[in-house]
Amino acid sequence: MKNKAKKLLRWLCVFLLCFLVIYLIVFFGGWKLFESGDPILIEIGVALVLSVFIFIINEVITTHEKKIKDLEEQIKKIENIITK
Repeated sequence: MKNKAKKLLRWLCVFLLCFLVIYLIVFFGGWKLFESGDPILIEIGVALVLSVFIFIINEVITTHEKKIKDLEEQIKKIENIITK
């Protein structure tokens, strides 16, 4: 039950992030890309939206990996202190 709630909350956060990014892009002139009827402009708009999502996901993953490496280094230091 707790895991389902966490997954639902995570999904909700991703949904809100997606909605916010799309809303901001469309609000600041992105509607011209999507309503133009030109396939190239529509593809550029979709590529822009996807690139924002991929960039955000990459930044989050990179930050988490850095935190994990820092914790591993701290664990090694503590293990060295304990074994001495």
